[in-house]
Amino acid sequence: MSVFLGWMPDAAVQAALADMQHRIREALPADAPRHDWRMPAQRHMTLRYLGESVDGAQRARIEAAMAGLAAETPTADASMAGAQYWPHARVLVAKVEASDALKALLRRLETEMQGCGFAKERAQTAHITLAYLPRGSQPPSLPDAGFAAAPLRIGRIDLLQTVPGGYMSLASWPFAPGTTPA
Repeated sequence: MSVFLGWMPDAAVQAALADMQHRIREALPADAPRHDWRMPAQRHMTLRYLGESVDGAQRARIEAAMAGLAAETPTADASMAGAQYWPHARVLVAKVEASDALKALLRRLETEMQGCGFAKERAQTAHITLAYLPRGSQPPSLPDAGFAAAPLRIGRIDLLQTVPGGYMSLASWPFAPGTTPA
């Protein structure tokens, strides 16, 4: 199990992700390694990993920090821009082009979580996991499926915990109402 701050896609983004998965599946060569495709309940963007678990004191600090952050944070736009394999991780991801607002949000989350007592985390590369490949497999060439950029609006953050088949939201913070990026 793990606990992290993340963003869960809305219905429109879920539909775009399903279309992307379908197109890739259809274009894969017959000898491609098996792909363990992510289901809609498993699709998310990790914004800040926190660990295998959080205790009550850590959770209270997280909730206080996130309430303050959400109250003054505008919605962050980004866009989904195709797919790519990360061979070092044996994973297929939907690439996310992070806007300046999303990059600023990621930096702020890192600062806030360090302030809550969490060790410095490596920089996040914005993405949404589509599939995992078996250990030792080589990813096939990714077909050029002509994916159109899909807009993403990150307007809330959830404290998520892995559960069988997906994630459970332990807490959620919508961003400041009526606030939009400059």
